[in-house]
Amino acid sequence: MKNKLNKLKRIILQPKALFLLFLLLSMCVTITNVNQPSSITVGERMDVTIDVDVAPAEDAAYNIVFGVLVPDAWDIASNATVSYISDNGNGTMRLANGSDPDYKTPITDLAGIGENYGLVEWVVFISDETVSGANGVNFSGQIQLSMDVGTENIKTQLGYIVGTSGYGITQGETDIRFTPCMEVTGGANPVMDLCGPLPFPVTFQPAEYTYEDIIHIGFDATKGAEGAPTALIGATNVYLCAKAFVDGEMVEVCDNSDTTKMRSNGTDQWSASVWPRQLFGVLSDQEITDITFSFINENGDIEVKDPDTGEDFQIIANCTN
Repeated sequence: MKNKLNKLKRIILQPKALFLLFLLLSMCVTITNVNQPSSITVGERMDVTIDVDVAPAEDAAYNIVFGVLVPDAWDIASNATVSYISDNGNGTMRLANGSDPDYKTPITDLAGIGENYGLVEWVVFISDETVSGANGVNFSGQIQLSMDVGTENIKTQLGYIVGTSGYGITQGETDIRFTPCMEVTGGANPVMDLCGPLPFPVTFQPAEYTYEDIIHIGFDATKGAEGAPTALIGATNVYLCAKAFVDGEMVEVCDNSDTTKMRSNGTDQWSASVWPRQLFGVLSDQEITDITFSFINENGDIEVKDPDTGEDFQIIANCTN
């Protein structure tokens, strides 16, 4: 009976032993500091240093896996250089390719894209040589990144992740650091602000209204799909192209008349005050059930619609009274 109990104890303890072994055999990586400019001029090369501490729990040699989150437009895959120095050796890093494990997908899943709303990507680099570690002997290092910042004015949040090939991109075996939003200046384009909520070109005032009210429509031509400018950027004049369903029949007002012409409130900023009954010629006993609109230029050959749907913008009566 005693032998059977001992055997049973060994079976019960085995999963715990495996779990403890898993905890012991790890390569704890910590990003202790990132030295990155808060602003830079278009066309310049940006140098960044990432300080790293490594705490090995086994005798092993692994490649360093390093990811950096940057705007797509920078195309750093074709221009960045990455190297490292450490207590356990120095070396260079190469761009990850198709023969390597897929690190980009788990990095994106684990880290996300920070405060950016889009138009950014994780780019992954791998050390050309392995770096050796000894069980219980911590060491420090520094990754040195140099990259072009493109030719456009942009605000963005950069991100950095460091891990090893032996443990892949998993929680606890990597470290992630997002830096404060930084800005690239000196370009010819309006600033593309990726650092914050997705911009939308249209505003309405007041906050609550019915189709019986005067509705003030604002249009910002700099805020198009995914933060890029709309097709009416730089337009001399902008006009409202509106449609409404009146007693079930569609009525359209879409021309370059004084009635539909929008007011200029500054460079690429436009507004119009609309009383739906007057705009669509609706009689007092008729009912408006739906209003949609877009923006056009004077010739009518350029049109801007809702960047999220590709359809007309909607005026939705939302008064709670």
